Amino acid sequence: MAIAQNQTITSSMGRWMLYAMAALLIFVGVCFLWISSHLINSRFDNFDAKFYEQQLMRVNGVFEQNNQAFESSLIDYAHWNDTEQFVLGNNPTYIEDNYTSEALDNIQVNGFIITHLDGSVVSAPLVTQAENLVPMPEILWAILQPVIPSLMSPTQTTVTSKIIWHNNVGIMISGVAITNTFKNTPSSGYLFFIRILNESFLNGLRELTLVPFKLIKSSSSPQSISSVVRQNNDGDNQWLATKSLIGLAAKTQVQGGTHLQAERDLTFNLLLFSVLGLTLISLIGNYWIVHFKVLNRLRIFSRLADQYRQESHSTIRWLVKGHDELDNLAQSLNEFIAEVEVRHEDLHHLAHHDPLTGIGNRRLLQAKLDIYMHQHELTPHFSSTLLLLDLDGFKLLNDGLGHSAGDHILKLIAQRMTSQVRIDDTVVRLGGDEFAILLEGTDPDGAHLFAEHLLKHIAEPFEYEGHKLNLQASIGLAPLKYALSKEDVIRNADLAMYEAKRRGKNQAVVFKINFLDIVSRRMQLEQALREALNEQELDIWYQPIIDARNGGIIGLEALSRWKLCSEFIPPDEFISIAETSGMITKLGQQVFDKVGAELQALRIDYPELQCNVNLSLRQFRDSDLTKDIMQCIEKYHLPPSALHLELTESMIAESETEILPTMQNLVKHGFKFHLDDFGKGYSSLERLKSLPFDTLKIDRSFVVPLGQNDHVMVKNIINIGHELGMNLIAEGVETEVEVNKLLQLGCHQIQGYYFARPMPLDDLKVWLVDNKIQQLSAHTSIKED
Repeated sequence: MAIAQNQTITSSMGRWMLYAMAALLIFVGVCFLWISSHLINSRFDNFDAKFYEQQLMRVNGVFEQNNQAFESSLIDYAHWNDTEQFVLGNNPTYIEDNYTSEALDNIQVNGFIITHLDGSVVSAPLVTQAENLVPMPEILWAILQPVIPSLMSPTQTTVTSKIIWHNNVGIMISGVAITNTFKNTPSSGYLFFIRILNESFLNGLRELTLVPFKLIKSSSSPQSISSVVRQNNDGDNQWLATKSLIGLAAKTQVQGGTHLQAERDLTFNLLLFSVLGLTLISLIGNYWIVHFKVLNRLRIFSRLADQYRQESHSTIRWLVKGHDELDNLAQSLNEFIAEVEVRHEDLHHLAHHDPLTGIGNRRLLQAKLDIYMHQHELTPHFSSTLLLLDLDGFKLLNDGLGHSAGDHILKLIAQRMTSQVRIDDTVVRLGGDEFAILLEGTDPDGAHLFAEHLLKHIAEPFEYEGHKLNLQASIGLAPLKYALSKEDVIRNADLAMYEAKRRGKNQAVVFKINFLDIVSRRMQLEQALREALNEQELDIWYQPIIDARNGGIIGLEALSRWKLCSEFIPPDEFISIAETSGMITKLGQQVFDKVGAELQALRIDYPELQCNVNLSLRQFRDSDLTKDIMQCIEKYHLPPSALHLELTESMIAESETEILPTMQNLVKHGFKFHLDDFGKGYSSLERLKSLPFDTLKIDRSFVVPLGQNDHVMVKNIINIGHELGMNLIAEGVETEVEVNKLLQLGCHQIQGYYFARPMPLDDLKVWLVDNKIQQLSAHTSIKED
């Protein structure tokens, strides 16, 4: 009777649990399917929108570069003695000599107009047609003539451009006042360049950008306004992306369908079948588990539980006598208990070993150090040495190839280290790319020989997914001594390792007591730097950037200098301290403030003077960099073009995605970026094309070989810059041979000791006066000749 009642209860409970779980699984499956479909569809839409947005950015970037080149050519012609003399009537052959059809085609100019200040034409407007200059058609002149007055201003030294539409074809006209080469005479007239934005011109840009865009008419906007919308035309989803050209009555448009429609459909189908299959499998599995593995065994499990409660103090296993259900359950319980014991041992192993590499971890090192330190107490002659090893350049490989490659490298290094030690030595991974080896019975001299051998073994090249790689490391060694704690030993080895990195990496250094003095000096300098920043005691020196063709100054580079108790602290040293201590943000803000104030005063006499300011990665991370820079130019009434911002190539390689949004924001405000030390780091043409850099700075390491007539690298860098429409500045130029070679290769902007060293503001003012006098003298000599 009891057995029958028990079976009835079990059967009723089984049906109820089966129905309830079936309903729950179906409900969860439907909810999961709906949410997943919504998220996947949203994800694909975001991808499509990003795809078309990137196409627009590429198109507008090419438009801006093309327009800048167009306006630059207009300025070159307008601010020219020959043009001024023509307007004044003193150069009658000016047009025949300078405005050939070939010359205009090279700068993509379809026509030009030269007027007096009152708007009357100096000569008949001309356009290029069939490789000849012909008078401008009357219909085109009728379109352009009403626009010309709005582009005229006697004090105008910068270009003003407009786009006029006729028959759905854009006509771009840009105008600027005419003056002499030095822009120190009143305007004598106006020069206007005309570019017809027809399909021939647009097809050239389409081939360059690989984007099938359209140029359409729109209202003029001072800012670039973009939109990406999805349209549903008779069930066909289409994307329409538009982006306005800054200050021009036109916008670019890209239209297309869903970029990954096949993948979208396949994903939805796979999701549907996966949810249906998992729901069905879950129902069957739950039925089998509940009915056969739970309910039928509850009664037996209850009896076994009573037995186990009565013998809980006993350590014996449950007896297994046969093959019935009770024996199977007993066997399962016995295996479960055995597995718990094994897992306990595994947890103990995991607590002392690194899960990735399988070698020891920091906890194991601490335990071994305790044992060895106790051994030193008992046996004073016992010797052992701790090695701390840090991989050089691991972060760049890890970021460049991915975390899977980083894990592979860490495992490989662990294997190489383990293969070189004895069975009694301890190899551990402390975290990241930092390792440690505790050598038993080895003095520092023997440990140093071992470390040198280990470095060679680590540096052996290896391959990963077709990439041939090699890695180096820096090692610090510290002996265990009775008077030291284990924390002291680890600190000493750490100081020795950083000394190895300071000496150039890929070497082993044994700890010396004077390393503590280095740490002490760094601490003192950090405190002194903090006080110096509070008192604003850091100075700004400037190094001019020269146009080697005429000796004229192009701009300046601002350099921080710090004098402490009559000692000039090297910039690399105190800037490194500022970055690691977090003071670089405050230092950067003071640099902007001092440069802004001094540049404002200098531009009274030199209105076009520009200044380059170096940025640190920490400034992007720890402050609102855009706000700091905007406050500077607003406070000192400077245009954005007066400040150029310099980034090193290593910064871009390390944190491109992190700093790119701030760069793009600053570029929208009119600032320009220079890429410093180009060629020394991890350069790529793709990065140069995608990042908003205006200028490349060629490192001195490529300039020096010019003295030995080795110009391969410099020539390639200059060609890359010219192909991308970027300016070029050569750094560290010190000899006349280097200057002449750079001019021959097409780089005329020079920064280096040959022209000027870095100097404080007072010396700079004197230098600027002397340089202006030299320019005037040279110009006078040329006129007399």
